[in-house]
Amino acid sequence: MIPKVTYGTDVDGLLKYLFGPGKAEEHVSPHLVAGYDDVALLAPKKRDGGGKWSLGELGARLKAPQIAAGERGVQQYVWQCSLSLPAQEGQLDDATWGRIAGRFVAEMGFTGDAERAGCRWVAVRHGLSANGNDHVHLVVTLATEDGAPVWLRQDKRRSQQVADLLEDEFGLGKWTPGRAGATTRPELSRPEIDRARRSGQAPDRELLRRQVRAALAGADSEAEWVGRMKGAGLLVAARTAAEDPNQVVGYAVALRPAGVGKPTWYAGRSLDGDLSLPQVRKRWPEARRPSAEQWKAADSAESRLRSEDRMAVWRSSAAVLEDVAGRLAGAAPGSPQWPAVARASAELLARVAAATEPSGRGPVSRAADALARAAAPPRRAPAPASSSVARELGRVADALLVAGHARDGGEAAVLLAVVVQAARLVVALAELRAAEQQAHAAGAAAAAAAHLMPLLQSSAPPVDQVRVPTQNGLPQRPARTVPGPVRPRVDPSVDRDSR
Repeated sequence: MIPKVTYGTDVDGLLKYLFGPGKAEEHVSPHLVAGYDDVALLAPKKRDGGGKWSLGELGARLKAPQIAAGERGVQQYVWQCSLSLPAQEGQLDDATWGRIAGRFVAEMGFTGDAERAGCRWVAVRHGLSANGNDHVHLVVTLATEDGAPVWLRQDKRRSQQVADLLEDEFGLGKWTPGRAGATTRPELSRPEIDRARRSGQAPDRELLRRQVRAALAGADSEAEWVGRMKGAGLLVAARTAAEDPNQVVGYAVALRPAGVGKPTWYAGRSLDGDLSLPQVRKRWPEARRPSAEQWKAADSAESRLRSEDRMAVWRSSAAVLEDVAGRLAGAAPGSPQWPAVARASAELLARVAAATEPSGRGPVSRAADALARAAAPPRRAPAPASSSVARELGRVADALLVAGHARDGGEAAVLLAVVVQAARLVVALAELRAAEQQAHAAGAAAAAAAHLMPLLQSSAPPVDQVRVPTQNGLPQRPARTVPGPVRPRVDPSVDRDSR
């Protein structure tokens, strides 16, 4: 469960938004599920049976304690928190959301106690968010019933702690590794989501995050990683130190704009916490850092294989992945090499997603993003221990990079075997994370597995021996909507006669 806290000064405006159509027409059937008083008494009604809500009475009720507080009240007295579930959690009913809302405000201290009166609050629920997440909005006025102001301290941190507590209490999945101390992933902004919806593509930040991670798969040096990003068609810019213009201290990437448009740049740390340059450099601690000129000159050599060679690469890659997945399924938890294996698996899946879903939309892409969160390292963790399994996965990623995209339906069918075996690898990794009792990492890995299970069930050889994680924080119900089997991309821009 993901809490997002904001503050404001306009109760009426917030209610108007929550009971309105929403920015993406997602506010379907808005209604109260809980509040400081009986919901039947608080719930607004439609005007004369029409389409507009009469919100004045509810707004007046919520504002009354703040008006009583007068000049001593909190300036931004409207406390709003959305509690959302990732799409793979499914949807809860109104009664469950009502109980969650009541417990949340109680744990946050808004309901008062024997020594202090409580605040007025309501919980509003409507349709799914633009990302397909079930959610509820809490609206609290920061003044008690007797007009005393409520001053908050570290409420955002507290909201994260309460969300973690309620996940356990209500049997919800642990989908946010950041709360367990892992590197954090910045959220998409509303403009990014709206632009992606209009274009039919995944948001730029998501596409870049996946391409940068895919470029890391199997890379042996910083210069090789930079060259691979450029080879994938990304624009790459180095950020240099003020005192030394040849010393690279950060970087930014962008997609090539269509036509005469300007590129939108993202710093590595704004893609994902583990993609900042200091975090990436932990992979090559003893290496000599390339200069700004070397960053600019870095390039990726293009390799062109014949059709039969590409298919041979994919067949051998599928065989290696099948073997690795089998070994992971029988591995004991607690090995120091598993962090490196998890990271290599996430990067490999990002490479598979780049080869099969160039639009960034589809189950493999979503699974790659989820698995990256399962592999997210602690913020101050050293580089993971070396691992022979991780090196094997890196070599597979290298081979997939050389093979590139499928050129026709026959090649796509062979590449699909790689996708299926990558899915088996993800399922094995989810089980391993659960066995290690790393709840948040296990939840993220299970989310990745849930995206890929329909692919395994419909496109793989018999899967009766594949164990699907169902306990210890792993999902106990399937993702709400998962598209059908992935069809690896056929690249029409390649002239078959040139093979």
